[in-house]
Amino acid sequence: MSKQEFLQNLRIARSFFARPRVRTDSPALDPQEAEKMILRAAIWLTPKSVEGFNRDDFSELGPQQQPELQAAIDEFLRVARQVPPTQPPSPEQFQAAQASLAKVLSILKPFLPISQEGEEVEEALQNVDLPLWVANWDYELENDEYETPSVWINLYVDETVAPRKELGRFASQITKKFLQALSAAGNPRWPYVRVRTALEHKMV
Repeated sequence: MSKQEFLQNLRIARSFFARPRVRTDSPALDPQEAEKMILRAAIWLTPKSVEGFNRDDFSELGPQQQPELQAAIDEFLRVARQVPPTQPPSPEQFQAAQASLAKVLSILKPFLPISQEGEEVEEALQNVDLPLWVANWDYELENDEYETPSVWINLYVDETVAPRKELGRFASQITKKFLQALSAAGNPRWPYVRVRTALEHKMV
């Protein structure tokens, strides 16, 4: 696996990591239930997030940061390999993995630039209200088969609570909302929505 493939895996993990889907300040949400939801939504906690890492690909980091990066990757993998794809992590596993992935992302931040348009698109998409059973989401700026500028939006649903029979209708409805959000932001890209399960993402 190439350096770029590893960075793409890490970019997706960063996207999930930086975008928590559960707000714990709501008075209507029980604190214990909120914690369970946060743990279930941690779909970045999988070995797939750092798949393809090769320390030798980052020789430019120098003799100090290279070992720090390797140690953070090793610690993340140690925890991630303990968590079955079908189960949420424990609070202790979550905290340990969170700290190590934050370290990895901090060291490799220069290798994961975000374009100005990417920032604008993400801000627009964040204005769309999603059901809590959408564990997290990611997007890619590409052209479709007709070379039309598009944004492919991957919605990852919590398979334990998502209404599976309604996902097709939901995808159609949410596409319209994403289109409205992009148009309101002055972005001409056409949204394409793909609905997947969180389990699908975590399986390597």
